[in-house]
Amino acid sequence: MIKPDFLKRFLRTCGWGLGLSLEIVILASVALEPAEAETELVWHNCLTREVFTPDKQVWCDRWQTLQDGTFTVPTSLDPNPTFTTVALENGRYAQQDGQFIVELVNERGWLAFGDLDGDGQDDAAVIFGVALDPDGKAVATYLTAVLDVDGAAQALTPIRLGERIVLNAPIAIAENRIIIPFLTSTEVINRSYGIDTTLREMAKPVN
Repeated sequence: MIKPDFLKRFLRTCGWGLGLSLEIVILASVALEPAEAETELVWHNCLTREVFTPDKQVWCDRWQTLQDGTFTVPTSLDPNPTFTTVALENGRYAQQDGQFIVELVNERGWLAFGDLDGDGQDDAAVIFGVALDPDGKAVATYLTAVLDVDGAAQALTPIRLGERIVLNAPIAIAENRIIIPFLTSTEVINRSYGIDTTLREMAKPVN
């Protein structure tokens, strides 16, 4: 299970410098127009005890693959960091000294499944945080793609999204691209990311 104390601190730092809590981020998303590329949001609580429907079972199997997956992550918050791989446990990795923490943002709207590389198999778009201290004061937010999440899941080298971000609407996968609707103090900026050998931001923005 994800550690709520770190997650809350991380989400507070994701407020574009405004100190927003998760609840305020969600309210901001509802109040504004969603991105045009947004698809219907699918989200399940995979920790409940009922017998899952077939659709929920498939979704939760993918979610669990991510929680215990191996991810490529930066070793620092520098603009051009070196990378290493870490094995998550329940969506989280932490060094014993608490000076390096990686945690998936397991919240509605921050995760999407769909085909990114055109092979007809579902992949995943995942946002995670990296903190260099247990209080989450030095933190950055990253996007990664996990290919073939139903098979031999492979996480690509991530892209830094910023220190603090707010979403106007859920992230989505459409036409082999990850669509992220960033919310700034003045506008919504829809950015798209695709796979061209590696994960990268696409030159042509999504309108």
